[in-house]
Amino acid sequence: LGAVLSVKEYASTTGAGMLDNLLALPHEFILCQSFGFVDRQTSLSAMNEAERKMIATESGAESLILDIQDARNDLASGLSTFGEHHISLTVHAGDKDRLDFGISDILSVFTNIGLISAREDVNLEPAFWANLPGNFSYIARRSLISNKNFASFASLHTFPAGSKTGNHWGEAITRLETTSGTPYWFNFHERDVGNFTVIGPTGTGKTVLLTFLMAQAQRVKPRSVYFDKDRGAEIFIRAIGGDYTNVISGEPTGLNPLQIDDTPANRAFIKDWLDLIITSDGGAKLSPQESDILSDAIRANFETPPHHRRLRYFSELLAGYDSGDAYSLSARIAKWHSQGEKAWLFDNEEDTLSLGNSTLGFDLTSILDDAASRAPWLMYIFHRISSRMDGQKTIIMLDEGWKMLDDPVFTYRIKDWMKTIRKQNGILGFATQSVRDALNSDVGDTIIEQSPTQVFLPNNKASEEDYCKGFGLTHHELKLIREISPDSRCFLIKHGSDSVIARLDLSGMDDFIAVLSGRTESVNLMDQIISETSPNPEDWLGLFIQRRTQT
Repeated sequence: LGAVLSVKEYASTTGAGMLDNLLALPHEFILCQSFGFVDRQTSLSAMNEAERKMIATESGAESLILDIQDARNDLASGLSTFGEHHISLTVHAGDKDRLDFGISDILSVFTNIGLISAREDVNLEPAFWANLPGNFSYIARRSLISNKNFASFASLHTFPAGSKTGNHWGEAITRLETTSGTPYWFNFHERDVGNFTVIGPTGTGKTVLLTFLMAQAQRVKPRSVYFDKDRGAEIFIRAIGGDYTNVISGEPTGLNPLQIDDTPANRAFIKDWLDLIITSDGGAKLSPQESDILSDAIRANFETPPHHRRLRYFSELLAGYDSGDAYSLSARIAKWHSQGEKAWLFDNEEDTLSLGNSTLGFDLTSILDDAASRAPWLMYIFHRISSRMDGQKTIIMLDEGWKMLDDPVFTYRIKDWMKTIRKQNGILGFATQSVRDALNSDVGDTIIEQSPTQVFLPNNKASEEDYCKGFGLTHHELKLIREISPDSRCFLIKHGSDSVIARLDLSGMDDFIAVLSGRTESVNLMDQIISETSPNPEDWLGLFIQRRTQT
């Protein structure tokens, strides 16, 4: 079904983008306009005739008379031209109720911008044929307007559509819906840079969005690493067959960096890593002599069998060089081995870290606020991940990523590290619930500069200082972030030159949401079922959905 609406009276003033609000309507329509130039003398005659009628009728429309005089002056001086303009809109719908609803919405938009329109009945067929090029004789309603007025009706704007094909990783990662109901083809990459950020307060669906994007990205078969907080993504990681490690303060991690393969790159890393843990208490930097001692000890470490490569034995190598006082290398490393308070992190009998699975998850909640533990742990994991990258597509997501990397040791490394990952066909995704934390982070500026894709979830407390000055949003974009309802499941995407409000509405898909974003009770339920069955998702996932629904 369809109907044609034609404009019969124009607004008193016009401005750029007058028709843009039509794009936000959830209706299918075709907008048609024509503009036929009229010679100057004919236009002047029409204006003179209109002015004489107003004066003769003594209508009191002094302002309209002045407007006609101004328009006549512009025309006479060549500042503008005039032409016969027509504008019609054909709305389509599947049934009469939907058609009436669409007509009502469109008439409302027209009224708000000062246009008076009519639904064609007798002129319906001519109005329809007038949509086709060259059928000027079928135009039933036309008016004389200036080229400046016509420019205000130009359909220069639309909703960004993204890029469906031809992207760095091929076809688009996923298709989202804009607020006008049009598709937006989402991609991480702008050219070959795919880093992205997700900003949103608690409860706005940040974890659901992150895991959804990772799930959609599985079509390109990437390696995926997710650094988690509060086990929010654990159910999802395990459901797609990934390995998940929960780092618990005080419990052995199974990490032992001293047992990695003996290569020049690994030796250089071990020295940097040991430098970090030795100076983690804020002590003095290593002297040239201490640096040489450390290098000798590292060389000796790699000459011993793997089962003898532990921090407790490495400390003995250092003790052979130093004086044994409180500031010696062996004393400063003491807390990291044997009965030391940090021994659980790296002084393990065997390095059990396996990166063989294509999907990995790590929960850092218990060490997120412990920089002394967090920094060396991340340094080792990142080194292993970077060493594994060989050009295969890789996604690394960091929930509260700014806080994870907010350490001086990463400040001077992050730019080179992000560049290295890009060259190896990898991308980094950073998420946070606090814009202020991100901006105050030592690595904040670098991450923002190196992330061409930014996603902003609704936040009615968003400040101009943080969003406009910090992230470079416009005041209109800030207004949208403030006004979007969290229940709408909408968010702002800034990608290259695109700026669009998109929607991820998973209403009615509670089982999927429970997998994408875990809560304490659902994670506990998963733990219970896995203990009864096995870590294989084919064994536990169906039971998880069934029992979750029952409870």
